Amino acid sequence: MCGIAGMVAEGSAQALLVAAKLMAGALSHRGPDSHGVECIDQCVLVNTRLAIIDLSERGRMPMANQDHSVWITYNGESYNAGELRRMLMQRGYRFRSATDTEVVLHLYEEFGERCVERLRGMFAFAIWDARTRKLVLARDRLGIKPLYYAISHGRLLFASELKALLASGLLPRKLDPAGLRAYLQLGHVPPPWTAIQGIQPLEPGHVAVWQEQKWTSSAYWSLRSDSTNGALPPPEKLSEELSDVFLDAMRHHLVSDVPVVLFLSGGTDSACLAAAARQAGAQNLTAMTVGFAEEEFDESELSQRTARALDIPHRIVTLPAEQIRRDLSHVVWAMDQPTVDGLNTYWISRLAAEAGCKVAISGQGGDELFGGYESLAWFERFTGIAQWVRPWHARALGRLLDQTALPFRWRKLSYLFGGRDPFVASQLAVKVLFLERDLRRLLIPPLAENGRQTEAEYHLAYWAKRVEGQDLKEKLAFMDIHTHLEPRLLRDMDAMSMAHSLEVRPVFLDHRLVEFLLPIPSAIRIQQKRLLLEATKRFLPSELLQDLQARRKRTFTFPFARWLTRDWRPTIEQSFAAERLESVGVLEPSSVGQLWQRYVRSSAAVGWSRIWSLFVLQRWCETMQVHP
Repeated sequence: MCGIAGMVAEGSAQALLVAAKLMAGALSHRGPDSHGVECIDQCVLVNTRLAIIDLSERGRMPMANQDHSVWITYNGESYNAGELRRMLMQRGYRFRSATDTEVVLHLYEEFGERCVERLRGMFAFAIWDARTRKLVLARDRLGIKPLYYAISHGRLLFASELKALLASGLLPRKLDPAGLRAYLQLGHVPPPWTAIQGIQPLEPGHVAVWQEQKWTSSAYWSLRSDSTNGALPPPEKLSEELSDVFLDAMRHHLVSDVPVVLFLSGGTDSACLAAAARQAGAQNLTAMTVGFAEEEFDESELSQRTARALDIPHRIVTLPAEQIRRDLSHVVWAMDQPTVDGLNTYWISRLAAEAGCKVAISGQGGDELFGGYESLAWFERFTGIAQWVRPWHARALGRLLDQTALPFRWRKLSYLFGGRDPFVASQLAVKVLFLERDLRRLLIPPLAENGRQTEAEYHLAYWAKRVEGQDLKEKLAFMDIHTHLEPRLLRDMDAMSMAHSLEVRPVFLDHRLVEFLLPIPSAIRIQQKRLLLEATKRFLPSELLQDLQARRKRTFTFPFARWLTRDWRPTIEQSFAAERLESVGVLEPSSVGQLWQRYVRSSAAVGWSRIWSLFVLQRWCETMQVHP
């Protein structure tokens, strides 16, 4: 795992190298083991390396082929690198290292841009082909690893993080109004926007080419949104086949030249991962859990039962609110883009890194693939309500609900009465943090004015259109992957873990496992993890299986509502001081102050996530030194 960056631009090599070294410095946390900058023609490639496979200097990047006509800077892991290496050796390629980077380099020489179709893993990379003077950028199928780019004045810049692009000094530190509004509506910045004007993410499952100052991008993989209509094997056979695919994914994800730690919660996903890792022959596997003094949020006892049943060494670290408060500035810096999520990943990653770990196994993706979110029931109810009232054109009732004095959870229901597509309306009613009228009050003009469909509605409607005609559970699972998992959870996981030089591997998102699962009808697949438990019961101890079946679903989150008004109150109020808000020039001080006072009087009526989102935005703007 690494940080990558670079550019293709006219100008003196010296000027390009100065910008590249600044970018490398901004990515040092992603790769503390070594760093490299190479200038080839008008292309500069940057890499900061976190050594996981082949820890020697032979793995140093950027890396070139034998005649230096093709160069690569690479971030990620290709779990089938061993198989690909053997195939390439049979075709005459010679290797100087044991890295997967060199495998991808030679794979490109053999297959060109279509080499990505043969990779199994998480990755983002750039290849400079000096023979044709073109830059090739690629990103893994589900967007586990990030890659951003900017085109400005005939130059192309790219990097793993926004921080690196801004550090180059070649782009203005200017907020993207659409990205800003989308963040306040959804709690994260979804594609095609970022928080910075002029910077975009390369889409998951895409390859892009920059040649002769022309940009082209094409998909090499996409998520299927429809279940199979063909005959399925009997339930017992289906579970057996899923078990084999799951174990195969785990074996590939355990490949590492450094020890691996498992993030263990009290839930089903991480317990199944732990059992699969043990079954797959994991050596020196340990587990780690974050605990809290607040009992209703603490999963220590449940995770301990899981670790004990599987005989896995287990470490629990209890986090006090004051320790987290002291490090909020670094948390916001680590985010790279504002987000209301990711604090949990930040802390468990930090604790794992402090314990000397460089690789972790995570259960990210299990809820989306196996239907673990309790919110699915709310989507179903809200979609039904919106369908029922739509013929009545009940916009007046919607306006009645959108009253500031009402609790926000009631105000959001106004979306159901606006005459929108019922499915999109239900998505908005569950996911939105601030309504359009709120944005007009909270943001300084002209940031509040978009003059068209709100960003949240545009984003959700775009993906909803891709699943028209599918059954509701199938649509909800597809939407969760594209509007929550990819742009929010995976982005946050990468940013927060790599802030501590830790590589996190989400086994459930192995693309072969995903391709096996998605054709299974939602009535079978999305049943509160029943299919997952059936598939893993052959290597789960019977007493643990019974225990997991009896456990209530819990979400790994922090006690924000209590901390904001108690432990962190002075910090929040300092950030919401009128002079600080005016200095940044994004949020309207009096409106923020009024909302905060309402929250102090009744946190449930306002909602902690809305206060946290404003705090994060203000502190992020200060940290990144951005302006409207």
